[in-house]
Amino acid sequence: MAKATLLFIGTDDGLVLLSDPAGQGRWLRSAHQLQGSVVQSVWVDPSNPLITLAIADRRVLRSSDGGQTWQTVRLESDLTATAALYGDPRRPALVYLLANDLLFESRDAGGTWRTIALPGQCNGCAIDGVGRLVVASGNQALIGGERNAQWAPLGSPLPDVIRMLATPPGGAGALCALAGGGVYVFAQDAWHRVDHLPGEAATCAVLAGAAPTLLATLTDGGIVRGTLHAWEPAVVALPWESATTVLSPAAYHMDTAFASSAHGDIAITLDRGRSWTVVRRGLAAVRSIAAARLA
Repeated sequence: MAKATLLFIGTDDGLVLLSDPAGQGRWLRSAHQLQGSVVQSVWVDPSNPLITLAIADRRVLRSSDGGQTWQTVRLESDLTATAALYGDPRRPALVYLLANDLLFESRDAGGTWRTIALPGQCNGCAIDGVGRLVVASGNQALIGGERNAQWAPLGSPLPDVIRMLATPPGGAGALCALAGGGVYVFAQDAWHRVDHLPGEAATCAVLAGAAPTLLATLTDGGIVRGTLHAWEPAVVALPWESATTVLSPAAYHMDTAFASSAHGDIAITLDRGRSWTVVRRGLAAVRSIAAARLA
């Protein structure tokens, strides 16, 4: 029997939960929580999807019953409008919260948190292929030392400010950075720009595999696929005309990813970005997507 898939969608009007009970692509709207709140980031425990974290109205909320009830997580500082949650599927209970110059770590799925000192304001966070924490500060990527208390440069600075970092769910050694509309891959102790991008990238993602696949949405529409070395010539049309806001690979299957539009559309790819199918339209603007599969 196919396993049920759950999709947690953070929007400008709360957290929407979609479910695909039989794994046949018949997505149902199961719940709409935190209505009236801007949910800017959401994280789901991959080992127990009932445990959910959400950043809503600059607060961290935690649910242990699949979003039916929520408790406010007390942190040492107020959050910013760009605060985001980052997890590591290899260590399901590990989650980070980055808010400019503040970084919090939880090793028990958001139950308790500790503060990690940062070198300054940071724009991105990722877990690399060997489990190390990487952050982006200006145009420099930095890697954490023992318990991430000290930071060291990872390669030379990039030509532009790093807007985001991306790695495959579960880690496959591929670390990418989005800077100045281009995508860079860290390999052999240096950053390399991925050639032949047919436009300016707005966001990017990495799908795991023996040969990882890169995905990037373009500012003038469409999405492009590529390898760690070059982009494919063809631009795949997304099933909407508005800007794409989120790309989110699914940790439960290496070929699957989700995308969203500024007009509240959600689409899925089951073939590593070659084609996309809409699963829901008409939500509020989407800011974050997290997918999980019930055991």
